[in-house]
Amino acid sequence: MLELVNVSKSYRHRVETKKALDSVHLSVNTGEIVGLVGESGSGKSTLARVVMQLESIESGSILFNGQTVTRKNRKSFYEASQLIFQNASAALNPSWTVREILLEPLRTMKGDREAHIRHMLTRVKLSESHLQRYPSELSGGERQRVNLLRSLLVEPKLLICDEIVSNLDRLIQKEIIDLLLELNREMRMTILFIAHDLQAVMYMCNRVYVMKDGEIIDESTKTNGEFHFSHSYSKQLFDSVLGSRIKAQINESL
Repeated sequence: MLELVNVSKSYRHRVETKKALDSVHLSVNTGEIVGLVGESGSGKSTLARVVMQLESIESGSILFNGQTVTRKNRKSFYEASQLIFQNASAALNPSWTVREILLEPLRTMKGDREAHIRHMLTRVKLSESHLQRYPSELSGGERQRVNLLRSLLVEPKLLICDEIVSNLDRLIQKEIIDLLLELNREMRMTILFIAHDLQAVMYMCNRVYVMKDGEIIDESTKTNGEFHFSHSYSKQLFDSVLGSRIKAQINESL
């Protein structure tokens, strides 16, 4: 469904030029949940922005269902894909009620927009009482659910999630991730899940790319519930998570 072929992007800062993306190759097939991991500054969010045409690329191609995404055809691409940002509070207009926020992406929809919203509310475990509230009256988890619902209302085929659970506590994180898994199963929604939280990625994703200094350095497909990596950097990243799990299990048994 989504494919990046040899994509590069640089930023110029004073006299220095930094390569944010360096000949990136990445694909996400229909119905897949693919993870993209790496430390802060590795290029993950830059990749999300260039995919959504929020920033231009220097070289390479971005393809959606086999067709190169360009300025001329990106309207149809936007209709089929949605990007959810990390900071739900910044993404929601503080002067609008939840109802107004959810009506906005449906402004060109024919039919009963209010009925469509009410029907979709239950999918993200929100009630009609939330519609009259302002973002400041919601919890962090509720704001991210509203943010997610706003994207789901247009029924995208591809959902790009950029660190959407990083500001939430573990319980709310799991609720959001389980919701995404449910949407993937029920709607065959394709998801690119960008995160530095390796436990969330291991729990949720079928396949994972590892990014370092703007490059994709490793890729692994889950086999028997586990990922196996070849690059030393990837092994070090994921071994640290497995080590933390073992320590937690030992502490629980004491």
